[in-house]
Amino acid sequence: MVQWRGRRRSTNVEDTRGQRSSRPMRTRGLKLGGGMGTIGIIAVIAITLMGGDPSQLLGILLGSSGQNNSYTPSQINPNQPVGNDDAAVFLSVILADTEVTWGKLFSSSGRRYIEPKLRLFSGGVNSACGYNTAAVGPFYCPPDQRVYLDLDFFKQLKQLGAPGDFAQAYVIGHEIGHHVQNLTGVLPKVHEAKQGQSKKQANQLQVLVELQADCYAGIWAHYAEGERDLLEAGDIEEGLQAAAAIGDDSLQRRAGGRVRPESFTHGSSAQRTKWFKIGFRTGSVEACNTFNQSDSLSNTGWAQTAQTVETQRGTISDAHSAFANKRSDVQVTGEGIVVKVLADDLKGSRHQKFILDIGRGQTILVAHNIDLAPRVSPLRTGDLIKYLGEYEYNQRGGVLHWTHHDPAGRHMGGWLKRSGQTFR
Repeated sequence: MVQWRGRRRSTNVEDTRGQRSSRPMRTRGLKLGGGMGTIGIIAVIAITLMGGDPSQLLGILLGSSGQNNSYTPSQINPNQPVGNDDAAVFLSVILADTEVTWGKLFSSSGRRYIEPKLRLFSGGVNSACGYNTAAVGPFYCPPDQRVYLDLDFFKQLKQLGAPGDFAQAYVIGHEIGHHVQNLTGVLPKVHEAKQGQSKKQANQLQVLVELQADCYAGIWAHYAEGERDLLEAGDIEEGLQAAAAIGDDSLQRRAGGRVRPESFTHGSSAQRTKWFKIGFRTGSVEACNTFNQSDSLSNTGWAQTAQTVETQRGTISDAHSAFANKRSDVQVTGEGIVVKVLADDLKGSRHQKFILDIGRGQTILVAHNIDLAPRVSPLRTGDLIKYLGEYEYNQRGGVLHWTHHDPAGRHMGGWLKRSGQTFR
C-alpha cells in the first residue's frame, strides 16, 4: 500500500465534483487521453468489429477534433476547497510527489518545471479541449495544462482487474507524463507529424506517445520509492497490473473481438508494462525515448534535453552499459547479489565495502559512505541489494559510490536497499 498519509498535499488540485458543467455546442483543442476510458475504448472497438468507421468517435476520445470554437469554464468554480475524503487527499499527495520528481529532473537540465493542475469532476467537464464525459476516462489537455479525472474511473479500473491504490497512482503518473511531453515539445511535434499520414501511421505515432508516458510514470515511481519511501512491496506489481489491464489487446479481447494491432493507439499490455518497467528500473528520461526509431522525432523533447544533462553531470544508466562503454561519473541503478563482504575503508571518510555480482559476468565494488549514511546491516553474502549511485569505470568491473544523499547538493542522491529497507 502506498504510504501517503501525513505527506505534503499539492495546491494544484481543483475539486469541481458536484458542480454543473454544461455541454458547449462545439469543441476545440487536442486532448491526450491516458488510454484508459473503458467505456469509450470498448465503444470504438465495437464499432470497428461491426464494420463501421470509428474515426469520428476516436476523434472525440483522442482529441483530434479540428473545430474552432469557444471554451467556457465559467459554470464551475475551480477555487472550491479540495475535499478531505481519502480519494481526494490521496490524489493530492501523489500529485505533490510527481511535482518533486519532475521539478528536480527539469532543474538538473537547466529548465523550470511548470506544475500542472489536476481537476476532479463528476459526470462531465468543460476544458480547453472541449466537453467530455467520464466515459473517456482520465485525460490531459495541453492548452490548459490540466489533468481531468472522474473518480468513478477507478471503479472501472478495478473491474478490469487492476485494484489497489498504486494502480490509481500509476494513472496520475501516466497523465503527468503527457504534461512532461507537452513541456518538452513532444506533443506538438507528434501532432505535426501526424498531419497527412494514414490512420494506421497516426495510430503508430500515438502508441509511441502513450508508451513514453508509461515510461515517465515509471520514472516517477523510481524516485518515489528510492528517495522518499512512498511505495511498499507489491505496489509496483499493482502498477504493472494496471498497465497490462489497459493494453489495447486486453481491451479488444474484453470487447469480444479479435486483436487488431493496426488499430492500437496506446500499445499492447506487454508494451505498456515493458516501458513502465524501463522507467522504473532506470529512472532515466533518456531511456524513455520511445521515438528512437523515428528520425523525425528521435531528437525531440527529453531526448535532446538528456544529451545536455549527460554532458553536464551524467544520466542515469545501468552498470553494464557504463562498463561496456568505459564510462565514469555516471549515475547507475540496478541490483545484484553480495558475493563478498570486505573490511571497512577507514582512510579519510569511512566506507562500508562489498562486492556485488550484477549478472552478465560483471561485478562491482560498492563503497558506501557510512559517515553520511547508515551502514547496511546486517549484510551477508547472498543478500540481494538494489542500488542507485555514481559509477567509476575500471577493468575489474567498476566502483559504485555516492550511494547516499550529498549534504552539499552537488551529486544526485543515491541509495542502497536490502529487504525493503533503504540506506541513504
